[in-house]
Order: sequence, then structure tokens, then C-alpha cells
Amino acid sequence: MTSPWRTIIDVTPKRCGHLDGKALIGAGEMVGKIRAALDARSDALIMARTDAIAVEGLDKAMERAERYVEAGADALFIEAPQSEAQMRAITGRFAKRVPLLANMVEGGKTPLLDAKSLQQLGYRIAIFPGGLARCLVFAAQEYFTALKRDGTTEGLRSRMLDLQALNRVIGTPEMLERGKRYEK
Repeated sequence: MTSPWRTIIDVTPKRCGHLDGKALIGAGEMVGKIRAALDARSDALIMARTDAIAVEGLDKAMERAERYVEAGADALFIEAPQSEAQMRAITGRFAKRVPLLANMVEGGKTPLLDAKSLQQLGYRIAIFPGGLARCLVFAAQEYFTALKRDGTTEGLRSRMLDLQALNRVIGTPEMLERGKRYEK
């Protein structure tokens, strides 16, 4: 007898679409999840995602996506196409019927394109997840390297906000002004 928890065990933990070693639930199960989400929603966009390109190839991923559109998904996220040709195949098949999401990950499996190029291909939604984190980590590495090497942050001053500028960005003066209403 198959355990009712098989699917959860087989696909946990969820992996980033640009990492290897992913597992998939069955397409039928995913169709059921889409239908359940559609039945339960009051005001939400239901986007169906598949990581099947990495596991089963582009053709199988598009077959899955076709089933998801037929089930009523509002948008599709076919994760990690590995070439512009694959991206064109995806948009050629689905872009006129349903909005498509492109996931732009620096160093990921999908070619990194700008928003205008993605739009020209037929994508209507583009995300650049984690880019800010990668920038911050890069800056943090430079910061700590300079601090360790120089014993000061002086060499980085032209690339950082001073205290007053940071406070202006985060709204400290306005918060302090509003706080005066509650004094005494």
C-alpha cells in the first residue's frame, strides 16, 4: 500500500527551480491542486508552476502546463527554460492564452534577459528574485574585507550612506516628529 504522505516526502524540501535534484508531483495531482485553489479563491490570481523542464524535459513540461491551463490556471510559470529557443517555444504555445512568468536569476539556468526583451518574447510577468540579496552579500563581502584589511570603513565612505542620509531614507525625522505628539 502506498503511503498518503509519499508525495510530501518525495518533494520536500522544495528546491529552487535553478538547482538540480528536483522532484515533481504527478500532473494529475497538480491539476487537482489548481482546481482546489480556484474553488477556494475569493480574489486571487492562480499561477501554476512547473519545474518539469529539469526533470522531464521541455516537451513534458509543456504538456503539464497545457493541463494546468485547461484546469483553469490564470497564469503559468514554467521554471528554468535553458535557452532563448526554449523560452520562444513556451511563449509561442501559451502567451496568447495566458500570462507567462519569467524568472530571471543571475547565474541561474535561464538566460538573463532584460524586461523589454522578455516582453518582446511574450512574457507578461518578470521577476528578478534574490538580486537584491546578491547585491547586498557582494557589498557585505567588500565591506568586511576592507574593514579587516584597513581596520576602518573610510575607504568605502563614497559608496555608503552616512547616518543622516540613512535616517532620511528610512524616515527617522518624520517618525521623531510624529512621536512628539505623545510626549508628556
